[in-house]
Amino acid sequence: MSDGQADIDEIRRVHRQWWASNRGLDVEKMRECFAPDYLMWNLNGHPYYSLDEKAKLFRYYQQHLVPTEWPEVWDVRVIVDGGMAYLTSEGILPVVATGEGSGSSTLDAVAPLYERRGDTIRVRFRETVVFRRDDGHGNTVWKIWHFHCSPLAHESEPRPGFGDTAAERSHTPVEIMSDD
Repeated sequence: MSDGQADIDEIRRVHRQWWASNRGLDVEKMRECFAPDYLMWNLNGHPYYSLDEKAKLFRYYQQHLVPTEWPEVWDVRVIVDGGMAYLTSEGILPVVATGEGSGSSTLDAVAPLYERRGDTIRVRFRETVVFRRDDGHGNTVWKIWHFHCSPLAHESEPRPGFGDTAAERSHTPVEIMSDD
């Protein structure tokens, strides 16, 4: 295996762990994926300026909006250039509202637009993740330094300029984790 492929495999592993940590909002599993001073532009429309802020957000959502199923992710693309890399994908994050909502008018406004399964809201998203081979402590380990997630258009909405829909474009979900 080439070093380039080893880098891609490690980046994909960290990415899978990050999304797996969302199921049940596992703060410690999430912490392993990020540099201490990373920046997140969250799906809820708000920025989070460090790993400590992200941990506080996870604890908040443990009381209000908990992802209880494995997310579906597809069209995962990884580009590596030396000690920097980025990953893009699309996906669905199933969440269950356990309190008064997400605490975010942005997320609460778009959530009703998406498919519902009982009390589970399946939020479609797109993401861009920036990785550096630097853990923030001088070690050459791939970590996430920036994460940007935003709502993805409804699967039946025609794409301007093309007229096709997400439902018409084929996608194969990538397995994040399993219950085994």
